[in-house]
Amino acid sequence: MSDMIVTRGNGGIAWFVAGAAIVALAIGAFLYSDGYFDKSSGVQLKIDLPKVEIQGN
Repeated sequence: MSDMIVTRGNGGIAWFVAGAAIVALAIGAFLYSDGYFDKSSGVQLKIDLPKVEIQGN
């Protein structure tokens, strides 16, 4: 009598990981197109000083 062992690959987890990667890519693309990763959106500090004129005699 011959014993035969049949193993099946774990394809379910591979499809889950592939689906999660596609969802993450779609969310990243949406955020990128919305300007979320724009480097110039940091904190900007602008100081406007009033112009002082000294009048002499």
